[in-house]
Amino acid sequence: MAQAKRGNGSSRDCWGKRLTSKVTCPNCWHQFPPEEVLFVGKHTDLPDDPILAGNEILRFAPSRFTVKGEALDPRGVPTSDIACPRCHLQIPEALLEVSPIFISIIGSPASGKSYFLTTMSWQLRALLPKAGLSFSDADPVGSSPIHEYERTLFMNLRPDEPTEIHKTQPDDRDLHKTATIEGMPIRFPLPLQFLLWPTADHPAYHQGHRVGRVVVLYDNAGEDFQPGREDARSAAIQHLSRSAILLMLMDPTQEPRLRALCRSSDPQITHGLRPEGQAPPVVLRQETILREAAVRMRRYLGISQTERLDKPLIVVVPKFDIMEDVTGLSIAEEPYTQTKGDGGLRLKMAEVERVSDALREVLKEHCPEFVATADGVSEFVRYIPVSSLGCSPEVITRGKKTFYGIRPSDVKPKWVTVPLVYCLTRWSRNILASTDHHR
Repeated sequence: MAQAKRGNGSSRDCWGKRLTSKVTCPNCWHQFPPEEVLFVGKHTDLPDDPILAGNEILRFAPSRFTVKGEALDPRGVPTSDIACPRCHLQIPEALLEVSPIFISIIGSPASGKSYFLTTMSWQLRALLPKAGLSFSDADPVGSSPIHEYERTLFMNLRPDEPTEIHKTQPDDRDLHKTATIEGMPIRFPLPLQFLLWPTADHPAYHQGHRVGRVVVLYDNAGEDFQPGREDARSAAIQHLSRSAILLMLMDPTQEPRLRALCRSSDPQITHGLRPEGQAPPVVLRQETILREAAVRMRRYLGISQTERLDKPLIVVVPKFDIMEDVTGLSIAEEPYTQTKGDGGLRLKMAEVERVSDALREVLKEHCPEFVATADGVSEFVRYIPVSSLGCSPEVITRGKKTFYGIRPSDVKPKWVTVPLVYCLTRWSRNILASTDHHR
């Protein structure tokens, strides 16, 4: 990284790079000019940082640099890792140059968010280059849980042996860190961050800073949205007010009327959300989670509790492989077409809209309270079916443990890339194209 010029110099020139005028921390959402960024010390003898709890090394404002432009920590060790000047949590260097897009993902416990995020990120890495875009980790350390899940499902050395990935826990240290702000310890989220950048095949390749984005995805445990659970010492869900788009996973196996509709041998239908005898059934209503999220979003935004939000709500319906037959909606084919030139890959927008309308009618008939809640939350609601695994899990018993297992060799995700590609196509200009005009 090139040397910083602190003071009144132009932020576009101070790093020898084309910088944004303001950086937004993805952890605490503090906005600051790029020249105020802190650096993360490297020398092991440096003291712990006074703002961060736990074994986090000192953050500092640099005054010395190497000839390569790397900052020197107080013990003279070069470092290029940077941190927010408010919460001191580490941030990706790409945020100094590229605007972020914040997206929140919510869902009830056991709705399949971890499987959805894992298969989505894996598939996007292979899909988006066909559109002239790279999709890479902006923060490899923060993405380590997803990397572990990807190895479990897609790089498993025993692909025919049933396995599982663990659900998101409210106290997961990979998802939160604590910083002391104005004397109060506050728990901040650690989101997944991906750099979306044009390749030489993209029509706007030479305008990368205008097209590129850091896609910031916030994932919470479903328990965080239980009514009455809000904690003044936690900022774990305040991303709701910062996000441009809200994704809600609406699990059909948690809706009694949809469960009755599905004539499936899937154990999640026959046994419930947990294997027999392992845990009590999950009884948190999904419209309650969505309503509670909306209540908190309005409170954070300072608007009336009767006002609809002006940000899109994408209802993602997972595990849809068990519903294809009964709904007559097929997701066997991905809704993309490949063209020559101009980025190549295009989303079949009209097909996604058609499926959304049809799925809304199904849910309106069998889960009218959920559709009514969604309509009351946002001015723009779409419904997108996905299947993270493309097959049903098995009930596996190993010793004293019984769990829903999946054989990696059987994993065939369907439509998992569509929710994010739909959002980027519709609301991020010049990144992706569709074959149709938007409604």
